[in-house]
Amino acid sequence: MTVGPETFAAAAGLVAFSGAMIWAGIGDVRTFLITNKLNTLIAVGFLVFALPMGLGVNELAAHVGVGLVTTIIAMGMFLIGVYGGGDAKLTGAAALWLGPAAMMPFILYTSIAGGVLVLFLILGRRLAKRFGLPKSPRWARRLLRKSAAVPYGVALGIGAILATPYTVWFPSF
Repeated sequence: MTVGPETFAAAAGLVAFSGAMIWAGIGDVRTFLITNKLNTLIAVGFLVFALPMGLGVNELAAHVGVGLVTTIIAMGMFLIGVYGGGDAKLTGAAALWLGPAAMMPFILYTSIAGGVLVLFLILGRRLAKRFGLPKSPRWARRLLRKSAAVPYGVALGIGAILATPYTVWFPSF
């Protein structure tokens, strides 16, 4: 491992990206909303870190291409009603960071995390039906309502963070 500007940028990028994905998951649980500001911050953050991390023009183009294709697919899922709008934008922003090398691990880890999340919600909602909704915190009360959505930003955050070791920029860290 060589220590230089690329290493520092990769480490800082990893912290920034992971922190933003954690923030998105927490926000989604609390409000069922992933803001456009956060999604834009994640996407722009990649562009800020990409060159200092040592990504060349071809790698940068591959990341942008994967981000665009992923966003289009995720928006299609939103349009047919199987995905939230914030989730779709977050998926594209995460794909921009992860690039082609990490997309399969991202899909796999996100799917597993999503399945576990849904199982926990099913269990929690059944318990809430049997014993009543908690009085507080408010977000837990909303989350455990039978009709509540699934805060898939949690699964996206977990999947993205677990996929970072497969990126082209992580090995420089």
